Amino acid sequence: MRLLLDTQVALWWLVASPRLSRSCRDLIATSSCVVSVASIWEVAIKHRLGKLPISPQIFRDETRNAGATLLPVADVHAIATTEVPLGHKDPFDRLLLATAQTEHLVLLTGDEGLLRLTRLEPTLPVKPAV
Repeated sequence: MRLLLDTQVALWWLVASPRLSRSCRDLIATSSCVVSVASIWEVAIKHRLGKLPISPQIFRDETRNAGATLLPVADVHAIATTEVPLGHKDPFDRLLLATAQTEHLVLLTGDEGLLRLTRLEPTLPVKPAV
């Protein structure tokens, strides 16, 4: 299985947070993992605002060092956001979901908004990280 880690899950993975279940940790360890450059951008914004202590450079480097592949944001990902159901408004989450759909990845997330949307649209390629 090829996983797209959402920003929060990638951060939990990097710091070995207990918020990431053992089964998710095992899934990440046995899967091909991808992190979108959109997540680096999100970390950069939150770091600049003082909401995250990790810099975007460290996030990028540690993600690579942990074995994940970085996926650039492409025009097809941006265009595909128009196909994401309107039930979730966060632009980063919408872009990650569109990326997962376009690239045939499974988005691993702990975001309750995305998980709620998946319950309404069970064909979305989303897996809970809890």
